[in-house]
Amino acid sequence: MEEMDHYNNVKKFAEVERKFAGALDMFNKVSFSNRDQDVYEHWDVKIDIKIDVKAMRRINREDLEPNENFHYVEIKNVHGNKGWLYGDADYFAFEMKDYYVMVSKIKLQAMIADKCKNKIKCAKPTLYQLYSREGRNDMITLVKTVDLIFISDKMIEK
Repeated sequence: MEEMDHYNNVKKFAEVERKFAGALDMFNKVSFSNRDQDVYEHWDVKIDIKIDVKAMRRINREDLEPNENFHYVEIKNVHGNKGWLYGDADYFAFEMKDYYVMVSKIKLQAMIADKCKNKIKCAKPTLYQLYSREGRNDMITLVKTVDLIFISDKMIEK
C-alpha cells in the first residue's frame, strides 16, 4: 500500500512541476531535471536558475486534502544525507492553491537556522521542531506558508 501511495505522489508531484514550468514558460526557456538531477542535486525545473518545486502536502496521513497553510522542509533525506534544503536548487517554488511562492535557498536556510536554532526534536510533525520518521534517517520541519511569503522574492500566479 505504501508503495502505491509513493507512486501516486510521484505522479502528482510531476504534474505540479509541469504546471509550474507552464507558468514560467511564457517568460523563459524551461528545462526539466533528469531523474539523477532530481534525486541527487534536488532540483526540478531550470530557467537561468535551478528551482525545486514543492507541491502542497497533507500534514498528517489521515488528512484528506493537502494544506496550503503549511509546508515541510527537508533538512536530511531518508538516507541521512543532505536534504533538498541544501541541494543545488537556487530557489524553491512552494505550491499554494492559486500561486507559487518563490523563496531563495539562502533566505530559507537562514529562516530555518533561526526558527529551529534550539534543535528541539519531536515525535510528530510540529511547527519549527525537528521531526524524523520512524525507521528513517530523515529530518524535516514544518513551516508556515505565511513565513515563506514573508521571505519570498516573488509570487507566481498559476
